[in-house]
Amino acid sequence: MTRLRLTCLYGGVFMVAGTALLAVVHLLAVQAVSRGNDPVLEVRSEYAIVLAPAGCPEPSDGGPAPCPAPSRQQPQDSLVAATALVLAALVPLSATAGYVTAGYALSPLRRITRSARRASCESS
Repeated sequence: MTRLRLTCLYGGVFMVAGTALLAVVHLLAVQAVSRGNDPVLEVRSEYAIVLAPAGCPEPSDGGPAPCPAPSRQQPQDSLVAATALVLAALVPLSATAGYVTAGYALSPLRRITRSARRASCESS
């Protein structure tokens, strides 16, 4: 019963950590697909540095350029499907890692219990 509780606890910790890591990688992949190879910033003149997205027309009055939002195609469903597949594979892997970790955590307790039983049998 204790091993089952520890398995759930450790498996949950592994699942949360794996899901967080997968979410970060997925968000970075979506950002990379939506932005592509466009440079983030562009230096326009030799005296003033203008922080504007590359490819925006330079304004004639020196103010900020009204740049339209780039129309990029959203990431394809294959990225979402791959993420869901990895998340589905993460469930049994987390449960297995939790089971093994619970075994390691309980091994000193088993050794102490075994020694105590031997000592009580010898003293009787």
